[in-house]
Amino acid sequence: MKPVALISMPTLSARFPSFQLALLKPTLERAGIPVQTFSLFMYFGTQVGWRVNETLADVYPSMVGEWIWTKAAFGDFAKDEKYYEIYRGNLEAICNKAGCSFDDLRRLRENAAPGFIDWCLSSVDWSRFGLIGFSVVFQQTLASIALARALKERYPHIPIMMGGATFEDDIAEEIMKGCPQVDYIHCGDADETLPQVIRRVYSGESMKGMPGIMWRNNGQVIFNGRAPNLADMNKTPVPDFDEYFYARKEGGYQWWDNAQEVLLPIETARGCWWGVKNHCTFCGLNRAGMEFRSKRVEDVIHQLDELSRRYGILDFNAIDNIIEPEYIDKLFGQLSEANTDIRLHYEVRPSLSRLQLKHMRKGGLFSIQPGVESFSTHILKLMKKHTTGVRNLELIKWSTYYGINNLYNILLRFPGETAEDYRAQVDVISKIHHFQAPWAIAKARADRGSPMYTDPESQSISRLVPSACYDYLFPKDRFNLNRVSYYFEHEMSNTVDDAQYDEIFEAVDNWQHRWRQRPRPYLRYRKAWKTILINDGRNGSPRTSTYTDDYATLYEYCADAHSRKEISARFDDAPWVEGALEEFVDKDLMVHLDNRYLSLALPENPYY
Repeated sequence: MKPVALISMPTLSARFPSFQLALLKPTLERAGIPVQTFSLFMYFGTQVGWRVNETLADVYPSMVGEWIWTKAAFGDFAKDEKYYEIYRGNLEAICNKAGCSFDDLRRLRENAAPGFIDWCLSSVDWSRFGLIGFSVVFQQTLASIALARALKERYPHIPIMMGGATFEDDIAEEIMKGCPQVDYIHCGDADETLPQVIRRVYSGESMKGMPGIMWRNNGQVIFNGRAPNLADMNKTPVPDFDEYFYARKEGGYQWWDNAQEVLLPIETARGCWWGVKNHCTFCGLNRAGMEFRSKRVEDVIHQLDELSRRYGILDFNAIDNIIEPEYIDKLFGQLSEANTDIRLHYEVRPSLSRLQLKHMRKGGLFSIQPGVESFSTHILKLMKKHTTGVRNLELIKWSTYYGINNLYNILLRFPGETAEDYRAQVDVISKIHHFQAPWAIAKARADRGSPMYTDPESQSISRLVPSACYDYLFPKDRFNLNRVSYYFEHEMSNTVDDAQYDEIFEAVDNWQHRWRQRPRPYLRYRKAWKTILINDGRNGSPRTSTYTDDYATLYEYCADAHSRKEISARFDDAPWVEGALEEFVDKDLMVHLDNRYLSLALPENPYY
C-alpha cells in the first residue's frame, strides 16, 4: 500500500502544531495505513519572514491570510485597488505590525505565494503517495486549493482529498463544484470513517453508502451525509507531533529571535454541553457536532504524561470548545495532588467560583478563554448567555488575582439593547483598570451556523450578505459566495445608533492601554488583625484608605459578590451597614451591580 500524504498549509502561526495532522497520523497507522505528514505552514515564514508570517496568521476583517493565495489558487480575477480601498485601515495596521508595506503585500500575492506553491511541488516526491490529503482550518483554504491545483496538474492520477473543520456540508459542496482538482471532501469526525474511505479509494470501490464523504460521479457531486460524531473519545490515540518539531527546526522558526515557546494542543472533548441547551446567538461553532463527548480523566492524564515525556513540553492548549465540568474537581485535583508543573489552557463558562479558580490554578490552569462578552446582564440575556454582569466581573477579578491569563472579549450590538446598557458598562470599566483588560471588543457577527445566521429574523437581522472580503477571495463565476463564505455582514434593527458604541470602545481602548503599561494600575489591600489598608493606584494619585472592625469585616465579606439581603443576614441588620456600603461605592472601592455588592480591591496576601 502506498502511503498517504497529509498536508497542513499556510497561513497559520508556527507556534501551534497542527493537531489534525498529529491525531490523524496515529489514527490511520493504527488502521494499518502508512502516513507521512507535512506541516508546510512551518516553511512559509522561511521565505517571507517570520514576522510577516505570524502577523498574517491572525484573522482580520480583510482575511489577508487567505487573500495572498488568490492568484496561486485562481489566477487574477479581481481588482486589488478596490480591496485596498475597502480595507485600507485594516491593511495599514497589519503592515505596521508586520513591518511591511502595501507593495510588500502585493508582492506576496503576486510572487511569494505562487513561488511557495512551486517550492512545495518540487521539494517532495509526491509520486510515491497513493492519496494526498489536506487538513483545512482557519485561513488555509486558498493555499490548499492552490497546491491541490498544482499537484493535480503534475500528478493527475493521484486522488486529492480535503477535510477539516472548514468543511461543513454547504462549504464543502461549493468547493467541490468550483475546484475540479479536489476529488473528495470528508465532512465530520474522521476517526472511524476516514480509514474506510481510504481503503475504498485504494481498492477502487464506490463510495456509495459511505458516510462523511463527498465525491463526484459522472460530473455530479454526491454526498452521503456527514460522518457520525465519534461517541467514545477514549478511543482517540495520543497525537504524534514528531514531524512538527522537525519542521520547527528545519523551517527555521526555532531559531527566530522572537519565536514563541510551544503550546502543545490536546483534545479532551468535542462539542459543547452548554450549546446543546442554550446556543449563544453569535456562535457558529460545532453546527452538526454540538453533541458533547469527553475523555475519562485517567485518559487525559495519560495523554499529558505521554506527551510531556516524549517532547519535554509541559504547556498544553486544550482545543475543546468548553471544559468538561468533571475536570474542574477531578482532573485539576489529581494534577494538584501530584504537584506537577503541567500548565493548561481551557475554554470555560464564566460561572467558575473563586474557590474553583484557586483549586484549578494550583492544578496548573494558567490561561482561560471564558464566554464573558459583557458586563450588562440585560445584554447577556439577549445573547442567551445565562450569566450576569457581576458574575463575569467576579471571574475577571479572581483570574487576575490568581494570575490566570484571561482571554475574554466584549461584544456589542444585539437587538433589544439600550444606551443605558453601555453607559453602565463604561461606568464599571472606569473602576477596574487593575483587572486584566479584555483581549478585544467588537460588534457581534452572524457567522455561518450561528443562530444569527440560521434564524436572522429572530435576531432582527436583514440584508445578510457575505463579508466584502469574499469578493476578492473567490471568483463569482465559479462559486456562490453565499455558500462558501463563513463571515457575513448584516443590518440589524432594534439596536442603539452606532454613535452610542463610541464611549465603550474608547473606554476599553484606554483600559487595554493602561493594562499594558508598567507599572500597572493597582487596587489592593493589606490586612492586619482587624484592620485593612486599601492602597489605590488606579488613577495616578495613590491614596490609602484604612478601615477597622466591622467596616473591614464587611469589605472582606464582599470579596465575593453578595446581595443586600445576604449582607443584612450576615451582619444582623446592623444600622451602620447601609452607610458603609454607600461609602465603599462612593469611593469606587466597591461596585453595586445586579443588586449585589462586590469589593474591587485584590488581597496582597498571595494565599487568599
